[in-house]
Amino acid sequence: MLSVPLGVARTGAFGRYIRIMINFLTGYVMGERSAARAATYTRGAAASSAALGQTQLGDLNDRIDRMLLVMDALWDLLKEQGYTDEQLMDRIKALDSADGTLDGKRTPTPVACPKCGSMIAPGRETCVFCGAASPAGPDPLSGV
Repeated sequence: MLSVPLGVARTGAFGRYIRIMINFLTGYVMGERSAARAATYTRGAAASSAALGQTQLGDLNDRIDRMLLVMDALWDLLKEQGYTDEQLMDRIKALDSADGTLDGKRTPTPVACPKCGSMIAPGRETCVFCGAASPAGPDPLSGV
């Protein structure tokens, strides 16, 4: 089996794809016997990728559950202060339409870098061109 050359991504989906393709091509070049062995390696790599995907999906579901718990707690606190469900729905509609589209989701927009004027992608804390801090600041919910 060939090793992945330096400079080629060794992690992530692209790295797994490269390893699978190298295994397959190695087997093809070396003949049917090696191709059967490469197919076995490929099946093993695909099963490993599927298991990793299931783990990542479970992690995402856990994050969503934590986020819902935080939202429920915050809404309970606000209701204790006298806010109503109608006020909540009005605020949700206002936030939803802030990006110009009433579509049930909030789409963050890029902000201009205060130093070089380039656009900083939502979620980034610094400009990729000059390194200046984003005027939007860090995402307060990134750890939830």
